[in-house]
Amino acid sequence: MRRPGNGRFAASIIAGAGPGFGAPLLAAWIAIGIPVESVWAAETTAPAKLPTVETIPDSLLRARIEALLPAPWRLESLSVEPLPEPQSSEPQVAARVSAKLVLGGPTYLVDSREGPVTFLRPAAEAGLSKSWVATALATRGAGGWTVALTPQSPGLLDGIGKPVAELPGRTVVLGTPEAKSLREQLDRDAAQRLAEDSERRRREEERLAQQTAAAKAEAARAETERRAVEARIAQVADLRGKLTGTDRAARLAAFEAALGGNDPALRQTAMEAALQSRDPVVANLALKDWIARHRAVPVQLYATKEDPSSEVVVQNLGPMTLEIDGFSPVNGALAGKLGAPGYSIARPSSIVGTLAQTELAVNSFGCALTLRLAEHRTLDGLLRCQTLPTLIARITLD
Repeated sequence: MRRPGNGRFAASIIAGAGPGFGAPLLAAWIAIGIPVESVWAAETTAPAKLPTVETIPDSLLRARIEALLPAPWRLESLSVEPLPEPQSSEPQVAARVSAKLVLGGPTYLVDSREGPVTFLRPAAEAGLSKSWVATALATRGAGGWTVALTPQSPGLLDGIGKPVAELPGRTVVLGTPEAKSLREQLDRDAAQRLAEDSERRRREEERLAQQTAAAKAEAARAETERRAVEARIAQVADLRGKLTGTDRAARLAAFEAALGGNDPALRQTAMEAALQSRDPVVANLALKDWIARHRAVPVQLYATKEDPSSEVVVQNLGPMTLEIDGFSPVNGALAGKLGAPGYSIARPSSIVGTLAQTELAVNSFGCALTLRLAEHRTLDGLLRCQTLPTLIARITLD
């Protein structure tokens, strides 16, 4: 691990000195190539010749090195050894700087991180010492004197770690009882999370399997319904084809099968086709089936234009009903009652009737009802009673 701040410590150290100072160079500034203001004030007298500088003051170097040392390092000792003056057009002084650095507290490296917890490994104990050596070069420029320090081992403090205070999260040192207890707790938490994740995945897989099975079942149900609808459509189409075909025997057989069956849709289809056909035999089959399935048939009465009093008779009669007590599909004979609550002549009385092809004739005491199949699925005709005007009668084949 590279320790932050070591590069700063390994940077050039700059020191400045104002002109006209008669003593040795007393100040320097540590920076990377940045001249600093002189720590000396210019003399108020006329400029004097710069004296010869033999070395850089220890006090200035010590202050600057201590300011740049990363915690918890401290400067224990410092020595400055003059070097031969370099060949330059400008006044320069060179020196060798040797510093003994001592670690003021223990340092650690990050071993691992578990959420907010940082596990540390000891890196160095307090009291560890390092020898730091650099070359100092003092140069006079436009802004004054500068001193540049060039370390001979820039990565000297790398890999030493950091103090606990500089490391993130809740720090725990490996090997301590706290680390052992915390590690066990973290392992338990991880195992619990793993179990919860496994259980959640199991439930999700079960739910997905259920959804998949439900989707397959729904698709199968829809397919079954689709096939049933298609079969139904084909069945109805086949029946319609037979009912409208040219083969009279096949047509009659199809009518009898549909009208005598228990399928309401097919029976209704056959009934509609039979009542609309011009074949009296087919229509007779449909009428017989319809009468055989009814016990009470409403008879609608209407007044005639020829007899103005018929309107009053219709209102006084009230609803008329044909009650069917017995019906023979073989010969079309029926028995029952016919009547209305109005006049006594039209009150319910026994009747006898006959269905001959598409015509229904019903006779009761003093009244006769004659109806014939019309185009609009109705039986239309007349009601004639001895003491009443003739009325128009209709039975709707629903």
